[in-house]
Amino acid sequence: MNDTALAVLPRDTGLDPDDPASVFTLLAEGVRDGIAGALMTIIGIEGGAPRALGAQMAVLADGRFCGYVSGGCVEVALAGEAIRCIGAAADAVLRFGVGSPFIDIKLPCGGSIDVHVHVRPAAQLVSEAQRMLTQRAPFCVALGPRDGTAMLVPGSGARERSEWRDGVFWRPYHPLTQLVLIGEGHELVSLAQLGRAAGLRVTAFMTAEAHRDTVQRAGASVVPVNGSALPALPVDPFTAIVFLLHDRFKEGSLLEAALATDPFYIGALGSRRTHATRVARLAAAGMTEERIARLRGPIGLYGPTRTASALAISVLGEITEARIRLDG
Repeated sequence: MNDTALAVLPRDTGLDPDDPASVFTLLAEGVRDGIAGALMTIIGIEGGAPRALGAQMAVLADGRFCGYVSGGCVEVALAGEAIRCIGAAADAVLRFGVGSPFIDIKLPCGGSIDVHVHVRPAAQLVSEAQRMLTQRAPFCVALGPRDGTAMLVPGSGARERSEWRDGVFWRPYHPLTQLVLIGEGHELVSLAQLGRAAGLRVTAFMTAEAHRDTVQRAGASVVPVNGSALPALPVDPFTAIVFLLHDRFKEGSLLEAALATDPFYIGALGSRRTHATRVARLAAAGMTEERIARLRGPIGLYGPTRTASALAISVLGEITEARIRLDG
């Protein structure tokens, strides 16, 4: 290894470690600038670990890195070792924690992680991963630590997990939660603002003109809804739909249309009495019990809430809990 490579100081780019697109964003920058990179993946865990199997980092030969495979205690050291692997043009599996040769680097949880370093991932894999993540299309990357291969495989079920299959490590990629809000008023504004602050994509189908500018300034997309017709919803298995309407007559047909889709979460604002009336109305309209049972109400982890901000926190918490259960 030459002295220049050894002198490179790893530095965190600050890209969101929870966004699966971040590692490919950094690797794409390397492809664009002619700088070699590496994709790092937790392929084994013994004992406790702050991050799950499949957690990833990316590093470029100039020292830039992103992502987390721990609580922040090994990332710089791992980036440094990955830079060495890039220089040697060789994949590696590195252990940190118990049983690691890096005896001066400890995991506070007391366990250990095995991290696969795949150097110089193919530019086509990187660009295709970016394209699919932008389109919210799930996929997997199959990593072969024994032969240094990485292959992108389109498709991945919502409940598919990182796992070993016949000596190959399969890492699924699913889009972040997107919020689809339907309604009006301060409750919608607060939930849109909180969702955007959490880094989520938010689309607000607003049934009144008031506050549309405020929601747009928060970074959410706004689609005006006039009458009882609901435009086509951008729904996939990683979408949460929240109805925030006070007009129950206006809610009726809009709710029926939304229940025909398959998000991982769908809920509607209102008290227990309101929800019981809503359920009875849906049943009378011919909605199946299975579909009705998917509708949450009253919404939120706790309640009743008396302010729009408290409701937004409660609802986003419930959505987050539902997504954690989906991801396993």
